[in-house]
Amino acid sequence: MAGLDKIIEQITQDSALKCEGILKEATAQANDLKAEAAAASKKETDSILAAAAKQAKSIVDMAESGSQMEQKNALLGAKVDLIDQAIAFSKEKLIGSDENTYFDTLAKLVKAYAQDAEGTMYLSQKDLSRLPAGFAEKVSTATGGKLKVSNEAKDIDSGFILAYGDIEINCSFDALINEQLDTIKDKLNQIIFA
Repeated sequence: MAGLDKIIEQITQDSALKCEGILKEATAQANDLKAEAAAASKKETDSILAAAAKQAKSIVDMAESGSQMEQKNALLGAKVDLIDQAIAFSKEKLIGSDENTYFDTLAKLVKAYAQDAEGTMYLSQKDLSRLPAGFAEKVSTATGGKLKVSNEAKDIDSGFILAYGDIEINCSFDALINEQLDTIKDKLNQIIFA
């Protein structure tokens, strides 16, 4: 039986060596699969993180761009408000100036807007009530006797209206400002924000 025991022992040893080899090979394959899975997982994680970082940067860029646009719009709005205030202030300053300055300004405007025809100059009720002596003659002289100041008031707050038959030229300060508004705003923009 000693020979049989040796054969069994040899088979057991061979079997143990074979099992050990299979176990080592299986462990190596498992480690390789684990390493591949870890590498694939890292690659996927890096890809997800890169996409998230790109998306986050895009969101931040859009927020910054929106913020800059809001700042520009706010600044533009403030500039427009300042220009509108400057125009309103200038108009009120002219309307509120002393009578000599105010009516001298009207006389200059009459020279600029009067036509070479017989006509009538209409003022506001307020201006008619404070009309300085000699103003009607001054207007008549400046226009070669063709323009007369009417005692009838028109519904304007300042300035005047020139009437030539059915044709009226509105020289109220509001109309003159509106007519030149773009030019006035451009000049004020250059002065205030240069």
